[in-house]
Amino acid sequence: MKEYMVSITLTGVTTDEFNELLPAQKEYISKLVSQKKISSYGLSVDRTKAWFTFLGDSEQEIWQLLAGFALNKYMEIEMDEMLFHENTKLFFPQLFLIEKGFAHGFR
Repeated sequence: MKEYMVSITLTGVTTDEFNELLPAQKEYISKLVSQKKISSYGLSVDRTKAWFTFLGDSEQEIWQLLAGFALNKYMEIEMDEMLFHENTKLFFPQLFLIEKGFAHGFR
């Protein structure tokens, strides 16, 4: 499994059509997260830039997943295969934190 960083610039974020597509976009992203196709994502405070970490076998597979985004026509996409991606959640699993009594300090 390979890891890809996808940077998205969003255009037209103030249109009614864009706003109407948001629920479908959120639902699709949730689906990809539950399928472990997206491992992390974020959105800039001005809502014009988004970043996703995708997991897949090929760049073509990730492009196919991105084609399913409801907001696709409003997106300018850049994708890079990553050599590695460190994530603190990998170092401090929630179960370990709970067992050691640290969970409350990290929430």
